[in-house]
Amino acid sequence: MAEWARRLGAPTLQGSSLQGTALNLKLSDHPLPRDERSDQPLKASGEAPAVLLVDDNAANLVSLEAILEPLGVRMDKASSGEQALRFLLREEYAVILLDVRMAGLSGFETAALIKQRERTRNVPIIFLTAYGRDDAELLTGYSTGAVDFLQKPFPPEVLRSKVSVFVELFRAQRQVRAQSELLRQKEAEARDVALRAAGYIDRLRDFAARLSEATTVAQVCRALFEQGLAAAGAKAAAVNLLDATGEALEVVDSIGYPEAVLAPWRRIPLSAPIPLNEAVRELRPVWVGSREEWEQRYPDVDAGGMHEAAVSLPLLVKGRALGAIGLSFTRAREFTETDRAYFTALAHACAQALDRVRLTAEERRAHEQARAAAARLRVLAEASDAFSGANRDLGLLLDTVTRQVARHMADVCSIHLLSEDGERLEMAACHPGEAELRGDVVQALRTPVRPGEGFNGRVVQSGQPWLVPVLTEEMKASILRPEHRSLVEGLGLYSVVVVPLRIRGRVAGTLWVGRGGRPGPGFTAEDQGLLEELAAKASLSIENARLFAEQQRSQEELRRRAEFEQQLVGIVSHDLRNPLAAISMSAGLLEKKGELSDSQKRTVLRIGQATERAARMIRDLLDFTKARLGGGIALHRQPTDLRDVVHQVADEVLVAHPGRHVDLDVPDEVKGEWDPDRIAQVLTNLLGNALTYSPAEAPVKVSARVDGEAAFLSIYNGGAPIPQELLPRLFEPMTRGALKEGQSSRSIGLGLYIVRDIVRGHGGSVDVVSSAQHGTTFTVRLPRHVG
Repeated sequence: MAEWARRLGAPTLQGSSLQGTALNLKLSDHPLPRDERSDQPLKASGEAPAVLLVDDNAANLVSLEAILEPLGVRMDKASSGEQALRFLLREEYAVILLDVRMAGLSGFETAALIKQRERTRNVPIIFLTAYGRDDAELLTGYSTGAVDFLQKPFPPEVLRSKVSVFVELFRAQRQVRAQSELLRQKEAEARDVALRAAGYIDRLRDFAARLSEATTVAQVCRALFEQGLAAAGAKAAAVNLLDATGEALEVVDSIGYPEAVLAPWRRIPLSAPIPLNEAVRELRPVWVGSREEWEQRYPDVDAGGMHEAAVSLPLLVKGRALGAIGLSFTRAREFTETDRAYFTALAHACAQALDRVRLTAEERRAHEQARAAAARLRVLAEASDAFSGANRDLGLLLDTVTRQVARHMADVCSIHLLSEDGERLEMAACHPGEAELRGDVVQALRTPVRPGEGFNGRVVQSGQPWLVPVLTEEMKASILRPEHRSLVEGLGLYSVVVVPLRIRGRVAGTLWVGRGGRPGPGFTAEDQGLLEELAAKASLSIENARLFAEQQRSQEELRRRAEFEQQLVGIVSHDLRNPLAAISMSAGLLEKKGELSDSQKRTVLRIGQATERAARMIRDLLDFTKARLGGGIALHRQPTDLRDVVHQVADEVLVAHPGRHVDLDVPDEVKGEWDPDRIAQVLTNLLGNALTYSPAEAPVKVSARVDGEAAFLSIYNGGAPIPQELLPRLFEPMTRGALKEGQSSRSIGLGLYIVRDIVRGHGGSVDVVSSAQHGTTFTVRLPRHVG
């Protein structure tokens, strides 16, 4: 009391006057504290229970008042511990919400002073703090008499729920005291009720402290049985939670029930007409005070001598039920409001703790899954990098796959591939290598198996993975051949996983892993999933390695064939020039004799023309061979006038096309540095094509012009256009257009290819446009100077 007096500002006795004297603190000597919002003294106690809000932050007081307003309680607000003590001198409160850290008198100091005074010792105190709470603060808070400890910010409904419990308890206490005053003959009963309520508060405080340390469902249940039910007088209790489907209640822990009695109730469909289900469905407690009441309300359910009275309390969190608590009592009893408030508070606190445990477990599982996923990604990334680094050498790749898989998953790993005829599985690689394994183990690994035999054969046949968490003796005897049983025994295998290797949609082999030595944890479904992902990456790498090898073989074959063809063309075209020269010279000598008849002259002329065409073909073949071999067509640049080249070529080409006419539009001095013979070859091929692939009456025109540093040469002909499907590959070798009716083939399809190569050699370009309305025009652009 001396400390109260000092904090409240009462005068203290000095020196010897204090000896033998009791401090007499008269409440009437001190003015009543005034309300923060007016100058009037605070009102005396009314009908509504009072809640004392203590916080040195006015905004927090307003917030707390708003949160608790739905409870219909009267609220006094104190801005300091000293002011709160003055409030307590003249008012009785259902609960005190006390801020921990305040200027002046702290929350803990205020609570200690409150607990020193007999009248206020049992007032429930809920500590509020905005700072992180640690174990030391919790112990300090509970040691000073707190019933709960909330960290800001907190859900408003949690605070209202906790306060409502103590408000109800306060109402019950006040009602008991009122009845005691009105009916003195029931003084003993009222005192018992008051003591029970006080005991309930103490139990709730202890229970809340115990729950704050619970981290598992079992610990929450033990706290409920040992701390919460000790004062309730219950004979037995059970905690029931909804199963994953939400359609049945399952017992997670119990106390006091014999197993024979509890067994039929361990899993109860939610549709069964019993109090537990009713509490869960209707989200409210069910109170059954006697056997007679039970038989009246639940005539179809045999209590089996389990109890005389029973309570079913729903475990509610945010308006939904997690399950229910069932209590049994040996004697019939009437459940008072205090009892009901206490049991409801127990259930509420238990539900909050169970939900917290669930959230913690889910968070832990999420972290574990995240860590497992990260580890899995690291394994896959490392394996992918290793596979990519070796995917051009099939043998090295297979060794890398088995080494990587064994490193991350198992003691031994092997790859078996199907033979080309699909009749047998043969080992392609294993880790550890053959040098590190016993001879009989290597022999067993190398023994081929047929589809359907053993683990690998069955996986190949079914196309489905096979997980063996524990390899039993029965499985060894029924599935494995004798030599493969020696393999299992030689490696000491106790767990196996086999997955198929799929290449291009079909099973091409298996990836096999095993754990051996001293028995340990077997493979799991997660291990199988990881192995399947590794197998998918390995299959892709194996396919790429095979394709690369096939591509290398194909490219080498194509290269040898192309070289042979080019050499053959070069040799043949070069060697044909000599006999063609002899034929040309002989035809010339016959023509000069002058002793030939007209028919003989025509024959000699056809021989000369045929020889010239053959020579042009050979020249084209030689140019084509040079271009394909990479040397390109040799150019001899010199000052050249396109006008001279165009007129010369037009005269020569018209000799082979009697009766045709070519319009020439070439200005004077279209000059540049070009190879005149090669430019003549370009013009000869283009003009010859224009005359060859156009009707006799169709116009043919050759024009030239200078535009800055480039000269342009255009060859136009009328008639049918070039087919659209032919245009994209017109300049490719061996490409020819459709001949006119009655015309024989005059070309081997190299002319336009050589034209493009000559023009590119000059640093220019050649383009073509062709349509039925505007005919066909080839346009050659030639830079006038080198560089």
